[in-house]
Amino acid sequence: MKKTYKFRDWSRRFGVQISVFFLGIGLAVILILSGAVYFFSASLLRTETVSKTQKLLDMNGTNISTYIARVKGESNVFASDPTLRQYLSGNDESLQEGLLSQIYSLLKNDTNIKSIVVVSKDGRILSNEKNLDMSVSEDMMKEDWYIESIQNTMPVLTGARMQNFSADKDRWVISVSTEITGDSGENLGVLLIDMEYNVIEDYLQRLDLGTDGYVFILNDKGNPVYHKDTSYFSDAGKRAELQQILSDGDGYDKSRNLLTYHTPIENTGWIMVGIVSLDTLKMLEHQLFKAVFLTGGLLFAAVLLSGILFTRRLSNPMNDLEYGMSEIEKLAEISLRKSSFYEVELLTENYNRMIRRIRELMNDISEKEKTLRHAELSALISQINPHFLYNTLDTIIWMAEFNDSTKVIALTKSLAAFFRLSLSGGQALITVADELEHVRQYLYIQKERYEEKLNYEIHAGEDILDYTVPKIILQPIVENSIYHGIKPLEGQGRIIVDVKEVNDSLIFTVTDNGVGFEPSVRCDKRSSRLGSVGIPNVDERIRLYYGDEYGVKIQSSPGAGCTVRLILGKQPRNRDRS
Repeated sequence: MKKTYKFRDWSRRFGVQISVFFLGIGLAVILILSGAVYFFSASLLRTETVSKTQKLLDMNGTNISTYIARVKGESNVFASDPTLRQYLSGNDESLQEGLLSQIYSLLKNDTNIKSIVVVSKDGRILSNEKNLDMSVSEDMMKEDWYIESIQNTMPVLTGARMQNFSADKDRWVISVSTEITGDSGENLGVLLIDMEYNVIEDYLQRLDLGTDGYVFILNDKGNPVYHKDTSYFSDAGKRAELQQILSDGDGYDKSRNLLTYHTPIENTGWIMVGIVSLDTLKMLEHQLFKAVFLTGGLLFAAVLLSGILFTRRLSNPMNDLEYGMSEIEKLAEISLRKSSFYEVELLTENYNRMIRRIRELMNDISEKEKTLRHAELSALISQINPHFLYNTLDTIIWMAEFNDSTKVIALTKSLAAFFRLSLSGGQALITVADELEHVRQYLYIQKERYEEKLNYEIHAGEDILDYTVPKIILQPIVENSIYHGIKPLEGQGRIIVDVKEVNDSLIFTVTDNGVGFEPSVRCDKRSSRLGSVGIPNVDERIRLYYGDEYGVKIQSSPGAGCTVRLILGKQPRNRDRS
């Protein structure tokens, strides 16, 4: 009864704590997210609106610039016309009709061009307008307006021709002047093209500037070129006001909801300044605030309701889970009530999966230990190869019959050393030096049998001889090379055994110049025979000791010999894993 009461009391306190924590965190998260969403969205909305407005102003400035550039291009083409130059160089009046035809053609192609005037250096005028009131003389280089037209290549806002500038916009034009020169660069005259002032107005009136917005254009001298209020052209104080707005730079005045942005108009020397009232932005921000506030309220109500349901469904299953996990040393799985919370069921399933995995790992470790010991035992037993032993003893007997006692003694010692190293006191790991000595004794015995048929070399650095490796890993590989590579070979065979240290690995390489084999042939088929440990056995033992990233790698092709690499982990002598 005391234990049951303890669990119920813990469940009640746990439920209250979860409810308070859940609701507090939920409210804080909703407030933070709602505020972040609103300010981020409002900032993004403001940035997008400002960017869009700036792009519209840039686009209108580009449109005006493009049109001025096109008129300048037409002016340059007409100014370089050979007929026009010939007319201005001499006094051939017969050329006037053709030139006037070109002028009317230009006027016809562009209805925004009001007039085209050609003034020669000696005061002759050629134009579509009649009765022009212009100051001319036989030497136009003495006329100030003529000199200014040559020097100023930018478009100029002016009244029609040389009359005084007035507030009558209907008489305003944008004038582009182009100097006409001869082949040597000398001045021949000036070409004036006057465009209707409404060219600029038509472009700028398409802009949506809001209720309090407006736009104006200043030339390179700071004088207005365009403003919807014509008083700014004559009032010096108002002109200074426009220049002050330009000098203040771009920016967004949040209190007045006004965006100021300036953009240069290429090919003109003008600067267009837009003062835009972002009425749409204010309306969208207000709607965004209401939407975020409403969404936040709905989310809090949902959090409140889900918190109550969550607490009711969590307390009892958590008791079951806590009780079951307290018995973990028994490796027993947990079972919950049918009404358990989904997340608790998922946690329970993961816990049960962990328990099952622990059992599997324990069984797997036990099986691997058995397999490893079995492989080691097989390696020892299989070395007592009756064929190898019979052939070696037969060789010793043959040498004794010929009274070659020196070789008999040497071969017998080598055989004894071979079997001594095979047993190695029952140890599972031996040094690299002992493993190389073991295979050296084996090759010496085989050399005495095959004589000139077999040659061998063994290479290893002094600094790696004290590392430990599983014993009897080289002899099966060398045995394969002799019986399946060198023996069928016509000619002299050669086996090279090499050991190198590469990073954290030891790499044993056995290379022969034998007959080789097809890569598609399995290594166990090449090495499987009575009494042989075989390459698969060596590979399995290496993987059991070091892991699956280590093992045996074989490279061969028919007629090109065979290279076998044994990749092992480095293990100092004092870390024997036997």
